[in-house]
Amino acid sequence: MEAQVSVDGNVATIAARGSINTNTAPDFEKAVGEAFSSPDVTSVVFDFSNLEYISSAGLRVLMVAYKQIMAKGGTIAIEGSSDEVMEVFEITGIADLLGL
Repeated sequence: MEAQVSVDGNVATIAARGSINTNTAPDFEKAVGEAFSSPDVTSVVFDFSNLEYISSAGLRVLMVAYKQIMAKGGTIAIEGSSDEVMEVFEITGIADLLGL
């Protein structure tokens, strides 16, 4: 798993590539922490167009990010999910929570 973080004003974008699983979730969590390190960030966009798989460990990181950004009154979005990743979001209810 590779994650690239970019911040433009109050919007942080996290582009993940590969698989987020038990072994790689700590790296994903580190990238999310990097995105949140700027106090100006009130919106987070997860670009999953190159993500092949996400496990419950990755979903936990997403939920923590969701709670943090909502506490700031911000927004969170997920873009470019494959059908396989979207199916995980739908089965777990995260799709409904995030309005996907």
